[in-house]
Formats: sequence, structure tokens, C-alpha cells
Amino acid sequence: MANEKILIVEDEELVAQDIKGTLEDLGYEVPAITPSGEEALEKIKKFQPDSILMDIMLEGEMDGIETAQKILDLFDIPVVYITAYSNPEILQRAKKTEPYGYILKPFHERDLQINIEMALYKHEARKNRSQLLEQKALNKSLEKAINEKDALLREIHHRVKNNLQIIISLLSLQSKYFNDERIHGFFKDYVNQVKSMAMIHEKMYQSQDLSSIDFNNYLHGLVSQLSSSYKKDPKINVYIDSQDISLNVETAIPCGLIINELLTNSLKHAFPYSRKGEIRLELSSCVENKFTIRISDNGVGIPENIQFPDKGSFGFRMVDSLVKQIGGTLELNKEEGTCFTIEFEELNYNERISVDSDNN
Repeated sequence: MANEKILIVEDEELVAQDIKGTLEDLGYEVPAITPSGEEALEKIKKFQPDSILMDIMLEGEMDGIETAQKILDLFDIPVVYITAYSNPEILQRAKKTEPYGYILKPFHERDLQINIEMALYKHEARKNRSQLLEQKALNKSLEKAINEKDALLREIHHRVKNNLQIIISLLSLQSKYFNDERIHGFFKDYVNQVKSMAMIHEKMYQSQDLSSIDFNNYLHGLVSQLSSSYKKDPKINVYIDSQDISLNVETAIPCGLIINELLTNSLKHAFPYSRKGEIRLELSSCVENKFTIRISDNGVGIPENIQFPDKGSFGFRMVDSLVKQIGGTLELNKEEGTCFTIEFEELNYNERISVDSDNN
């Protein structure tokens, strides 16, 4: 028993004091005794009792039943009647106030204890049921909202993917108006960059969890697409060593563009004159939310007159900007072929790293 507070509403002082002593012997606290309904409502506001023992015959203008009705309307407190009245008319009126007990005078201590304990238990159980029903209703509402949000996000990803396909088609059609192979090459590079973003949205659209994509699966698809686009020589082997890692779309898109650019450079420039060799693409994570991308080849390497990123191509400057966008660092090793190592953390949507204006 946790010393629950019981307010006594009884107009007979001797009876009230007897009830008070009995309740205190049982371990309850009696914060007040009041003889009228009007005063009882004030005491409830002041003491916030756990239960109320209410006589039906009271001083003042309200009897106990009228007072109990006001308590039912205004407060969530169980009322137990303790009265000498047992006639059907009184019982019918009393039932409408939904009492938690009805004790007839003269009462036995055991009857008082059982009625109070049952009232407190039933009231707590009713509150728990009510809270459970409210929680179920809230969960149902949340589930509906989540499903609606997922449907909306899938539709957005679907529309973005369609729009990216339109851009790809426009670039492909536009390239046919030029006979210069270099311009064809530029268009192909741009098309593949857009395709790398479209693939992110495709994976997101197919994913059960719209907040992230399986980046390992994405890498295999990207390598396959680039190998086909640039007609990879059979003498060049591309190896993928990737852990099962998921990234959110905010991080996945810049990472996809970085990998697309660096892998394209290796496929186009690392192995001239049908030279054989290998390209390695690695993705790993040693610490939660900290990742490493490594793209390396054992080809001819980057010419001495090209310095990453400022004295390199637009692609190199783009890679440098994207690495900064994801708050990462890039290390270039040119000792044996070319090796780019990028370390970064997954971005939160509202924590995009701003790029220095000098590098735009």
C-alpha cells in the first residue's frame, strides 16, 4: 500500500472520525473530513485524493449523489458510497454516478477495506485500459501517417527517376547532332553521371527502408553499367570488395558521383593500347557511421602535368567538391598506378557540409 489519500465526505462528525481512524489503521492517509458536497469539491482541488468515501445525506444544498455526479463530470477520482440508505430509488440514482462501491451502515472494517482496495484497483485498471486504447489509437494513426509518407516518398523517387531518364534521353539525342568524338565523350560522361543518380533513386524506390539503400548492391550495378558504357576491354578486371553497408540518399548520391567519376577515369585512361590490368573498388567501415572508399588501378598513372584537383580536369574539381560536401578527406597515391582513398561520415539531412566558394 502506498499511503493513498482518502477524502471523507460525512456530515456526522463522530462517524467521520471513526472512519478516519479505521482508514489510518489500514495504512491510508486522510487529508481532510468535510460535511458538505460544496466543500468536498474544494477539498478535492486542494488535496487531489486517490479516492472518496461519500455519505448520501450531507449538509448544504447538494446531497452525496449530486456531489458524486459533479465529481464524475469534473474529476477522475473513484467514489465509494457509505450510507444507511438501501431503498431502490436511492440505488437507481446512485448507479448513474458510476460508483466504485456501496457500503451500508453500520459497516464492518473488513467491508471498508475491501471496498476501498477494490475501488483503487478498478480505477487504476480502468486508467490503464484507457491509456492502452489511446496508445493503440495513436499507434494506428502513426502507422497510417508513416504508410502515407512512404507512399509519397516512393512517388517522389519514382518521379525523380523518370525526370532523370528524360534528361538522359535529351543528352543522348543531342549528342547525335555532333560528329566530334570528343563531344560524344563529354555527353557520354554526363549521361553516366545522371545514370548514377538515377540508379540511387531506383534502389531507394525498391528498398523496404526508404531512409537508406544497400550501397554494396548499388556498386555492383554501377560497375556493370560503366563497364558496358565504356566497352571495357576483357583484359581489364574490375574487382569489388565491399561490406554490406547502407547509406542514406543524402550521402549516397555524392558518393555515387565520386565513384562514377574516378572509375570512369580508370576505364578510359589507365590502360591505353589494350594494356591489361585491374581496377579495385573497395568500401569498408571500421567505426559506426565512418566509411572508407578506395578506388585504385595498376595502370599508367596520372600524367605529371596534371595535379589533383586544381590543375586537373573538371571531373577532379567536381570530386574534390563532392568530398568536401560529405565532410570527407581524400588522399591520392600515385606510386603504383593510381589510388584514391576517401574517408567520410554519413550525412544527416540537415547537416550538409558547405563547400568553400573558391572551389565552386
